Amino acid sequence: MFKRIGLIVGAVLLSTLLLGYVFRLPLLQWVIAPELEKAGVTLNCLDFSITSELNIHADRVCLNYQNQQLQLTGITANTKRVDIENAVLTVNPLPKSDNANQLAKNLGLALPLNRPLINIKQLVVKNDELNKPLKISILEPELNKFNVSGDINASAILTANKVRGQFEINDTFLKHVINTKNTLIADFNFNTQQAFSFDGIELELNGDISSQFAHTYEQCKVNVLTTGKLATRFNLNSQALMFNTDLLNNKINLTPSCTELIPPSEYAGFISKQVPLNWQLKLPQSIRLEASELSVPAINLVSVGDKQFDILITDTTLNITSPFEDLQSTLSAQINTPDINNINVNAQLSGAAIKGDYAVMLENLPEFVPATADGLSLIGHFNISEFIDSKPIGLINAKLTLNSVDAFDISAVQYQGDLTAKMDKQLNAEVALTQQLKSAEYKEFKVTDISNTLTANANLGVGELFADLTAKTNIKAVNSPDIKLNNIKVESTGLQSRALKATHHAFINDVELVINHHMSSQAHPFEVVIPEQSALSLNAFISQFEPLAQLTEGEFNGYISGDINLQNALFNIGISHTSALYNDYLASDLSSTFSGEYNSGKLNVKPTTFNLNEFRAGAVVKAVEGQWQVSSNTALINDVKGSVFGGEFSLDSYTVGKPNQVANVKFENIDASKLVTLDDKSGIVLTGRLAGSLPVHFDSGKIEIIDGSLFSQGTGNLKITNNAAFDSVMQQQQELQPVLGLLTNLDIQKLNSSVALKNDGWLKLGVNLQGYNKAEQQQVNFNYNHEENVFTLLRALRLSDEITQKVEQQYSQKGN
Repeated sequence: MFKRIGLIVGAVLLSTLLLGYVFRLPLLQWVIAPELEKAGVTLNCLDFSITSELNIHADRVCLNYQNQQLQLTGITANTKRVDIENAVLTVNPLPKSDNANQLAKNLGLALPLNRPLINIKQLVVKNDELNKPLKISILEPELNKFNVSGDINASAILTANKVRGQFEINDTFLKHVINTKNTLIADFNFNTQQAFSFDGIELELNGDISSQFAHTYEQCKVNVLTTGKLATRFNLNSQALMFNTDLLNNKINLTPSCTELIPPSEYAGFISKQVPLNWQLKLPQSIRLEASELSVPAINLVSVGDKQFDILITDTTLNITSPFEDLQSTLSAQINTPDINNINVNAQLSGAAIKGDYAVMLENLPEFVPATADGLSLIGHFNISEFIDSKPIGLINAKLTLNSVDAFDISAVQYQGDLTAKMDKQLNAEVALTQQLKSAEYKEFKVTDISNTLTANANLGVGELFADLTAKTNIKAVNSPDIKLNNIKVESTGLQSRALKATHHAFINDVELVINHHMSSQAHPFEVVIPEQSALSLNAFISQFEPLAQLTEGEFNGYISGDINLQNALFNIGISHTSALYNDYLASDLSSTFSGEYNSGKLNVKPTTFNLNEFRAGAVVKAVEGQWQVSSNTALINDVKGSVFGGEFSLDSYTVGKPNQVANVKFENIDASKLVTLDDKSGIVLTGRLAGSLPVHFDSGKIEIIDGSLFSQGTGNLKITNNAAFDSVMQQQQELQPVLGLLTNLDIQKLNSSVALKNDGWLKLGVNLQGYNKAEQQQVNFNYNHEENVFTLLRALRLSDEITQKVEQQYSQKGN
């Protein structure tokens, strides 16, 4: 009976075991799956069996954890080892979780003291970002000690609160697995050995690194070499990534052919000489990236060699998702080369704003500049915002000083310039330039004490650009061998669009001018307005050409218009009530209004009438009227007439500047008493009227009268009393007394005389006198030759002219 019962119980147990084995997979999933799901793990497949050695063999196990898929095949497990032939891990993006902000905790691994050792013959890691799957093998020779080989060589040790180990990686691995189209990765070579540790919150890496980046762009070869130690830390909770880079040695080398990348220009050679080819990059002790905020305390780029470049970037912070919005940084640069004394730049960046200052010192200008200079100094400051993807707002200032400069035949000394450019949010721009110059020379011209201010205002918004211009210029003196100008003051306004339209209000030696012009690419029309003003201001110009000439009163005005490009102009000039003094010659009340044109180098003035009230040259000439004109740069005076010695005179024509010519002067109805009594102490009184013709010959600067004639008009009278010369002849030649005595009171019936005047002023008269002496009742026919220096006589008369003396004294007092 017991035997039967035992058989029945054995059969039941055997049947239960048989059913359990047959239905092992559903039963195991039914028991294990709920427990795995509590840990977030999904068991998708499971197929195992028990071998004859009582080992558990699983053909396939499929697990899914937070969208990460792990498939294991060929698993053999017993109490000592778990061997896995193949494992495939598919890494996918992590799903969004409500626990995303949950902080990481320190590791607290419940490591059993005794468990089977794990051996994975091949683990394949797949990801869309990998160029090809990553293949490694994992071996656990001792409990919680793992060795990794394959695409990555590493080792790791697990403890309850930390995972630590080391790994080695190089560029070959990255090039094979990184999925990128960037061709620069092919030029990158590196090798690193890093020790790592992870405590559940912070990952630390520390080790040696050696890298080289060798890239060729066109003919330029760039080589970047980095060696040294790199330490890295990453905190899961703060998402802070920190690099300790101060122990890295970074070198940047360029080949000489890199300078050929500089665009061809006149300054390309100069720049290529200044650019260093060897550099060293110094990194800070700590670079920190927390979330998306990058912080770099300092980066120092220093050149190697005699071309000293020192670029320092400090206190840099930025958001890597939007680098320029929250950028904060400080920049300083110093440059010294054999050709550049010193360049200093300091700048602070804050978002899209930058401010700072700069200074440039040069002993001489670079070779490409078509000028030479001594002692160049350029300093300034700037404050600009919104300069990225927009028009900049703020200001830029530059101050330039030069001890001396020579360019384009111009030599200048002690130049100072101050330029400020500003623009606001409404895109209203202003440029202000102030300049001062001690002196400048151009060929025979020398300019001293120049000051100038120029301001331009414009709106740079949508539409055509219009700029309002204002300027003020002061020049103490402009000197040349031909002319000297003093106290030049110019105030200018203008509008610049497609063309320049400007007005200049100028004072030159106190002469006032208003100049308008419109400059474009096609034409340059202009007009000059000379307001009505005192003619005395012209003395500063006249005295340079004729020091003895002076204007004493009068007004003048004018208007000139034309085109500078076409070199033509029309003009209209008026002179009114103008008086002038030349040595002791006095011309009073000259008036003339004339018009003409200048074209193709030729000056023409229309025939113009002029009027001169009086001309005092010993003899007094009054009511002078005539015409003058200019034809093809040649001035002609003609049809001149006036009153002299109580009669009239006329001049047919005189061409100014013509070396050889004859001007015919005629006299009519001259009062003989005024002519002879020029010397009021002579004791000779002559009455009657005279006429004559004087051909005045001009020959290369010499003035002579040849074959002139003088004759009486009607009758007259001659009386001689108390004339010392006449009385002396009477006493010395008593035999002539009867004849000469007839001249003491002679009624003149006819007088003829030849007239000849030499260039030295000697006048020769051949006089034939016919008359009747009533007292002696005798007819007289008398021939007489007379010589006298007319210039001496007229000068004596001018010196005794009281009117002329008063004018000279008055003008002299004004000049003082």
